[in-house]
Amino acid sequence: MKTDWVVPAVTITDAPQYAWRGLMLDVSRHFFPKEYILKTLDRMAMLKLNTFHFHLVDNEGWRIEIKKYPKLTEIGAWRVDQEDKLWGERTPNSANAFANPATAPKKYGGFYTKKILKRL
Repeated sequence: MKTDWVVPAVTITDAPQYAWRGLMLDVSRHFFPKEYILKTLDRMAMLKLNTFHFHLVDNEGWRIEIKKYPKLTEIGAWRVDQEDKLWGERTPNSANAFANPATAPKKYGGFYTKKILKRL
């Protein structure tokens, strides 16, 4: 087996055509788990994307845990279902609690803790 081989010198020119190469992920309207976001960031790096717009908050959902204001995530991070339809009858105390849990749809959503956001 020959082990003394040589690779000729090569010049690689690799430059982006556009200064802004990015992706916007809207977790306000559709919640994604931390693992999915980390995979997305890895894929962005592989594709040499340089801007990540993390759309965390909008009318449809509050995704940032703020210890001083727990109601933001207790209520604002959850919807009744993915289509945001309100089925069943609500209890007087909560917009997301139903009088008949057996017939109510599943809660949908979630939020990111401070620790998770630092990781991301």
